[in-house]
Amino acid sequence: MKKNSPSINHDLCRMSLAVMVGLLLISALACRAAETGFGIIPAATESGGVRLGALDEETLARLTLSIWPGGQAKPGETIEIQVGTNECCYVFQPVLADVRWSVEPADGARIDSETGVLTIAQDVKSGARFTVTADVEDGRKQISAPLTIYRLEDNPLIGTWHEFEAIPCGGASLPESEDPVRELVFKADGTFQATFTPFEIYHDYWGTYQIDLANHTLTMAVTDGNFIPTSLDLEGFFEFDEEGRLVLKEMWLGRREPTDAQGCGHRFRR
Repeated sequence: MKKNSPSINHDLCRMSLAVMVGLLLISALACRAAETGFGIIPAATESGGVRLGALDEETLARLTLSIWPGGQAKPGETIEIQVGTNECCYVFQPVLADVRWSVEPADGARIDSETGVLTIAQDVKSGARFTVTADVEDGRKQISAPLTIYRLEDNPLIGTWHEFEAIPCGGASLPESEDPVRELVFKADGTFQATFTPFEIYHDYWGTYQIDLANHTLTMAVTDGNFIPTSLDLEGFFEFDEEGRLVLKEMWLGRREPTDAQGCGHRFRR
């Protein structure tokens, strides 16, 4: 019986190993796409590697960025940006796709073109704005979103706050409620979100706000919402107590139940 030469056997082993590695990569990517519920079908290249297939039209049309809306970052911060879709209205679901990332202006920020990891320079000033763009599948779709830089010393309200106490008006008492403002979010782009029962990206109502640091005044305006209480008073004052907790005075952000509950302030902690 004629035997194969050692070199032929060695080549066959290398080919078999390459095929096995390619199959394992394909399996891993397929599992990742299945976990996300969306995405792409990986395909083997002639060289034995793996490339990402094309997104279906429906997924492509619904793609958005994880920093939209109201993307923000501090000087020196590093964040990872993703493409994805909003599922069942309130859940951001990342999507595995071929993406090339860019950021403008380039002065003050840099982004890894393959991973979407964005780094802001330490000397960038509050209020600076960058535009992050995802080029999906070599121009098949481009998605852009703004990102605003902030420093807490310039706007100490920015962040997520959780109500722990309501302030009644005068000597009046407030009706008991199981739905305080569990999340009040102030963003660097001048927008806010108020939520009684947080769930993923769901919010009850949202809008814009303005602060006057010298006079400690806060003015909020609702632009839209899923649920907007009937008794809102969105102009008043803010201050911070000795523990750094936010106190809103002479204003009322409402209740889910009872909707007509009326108070004169709130106390929040981060």
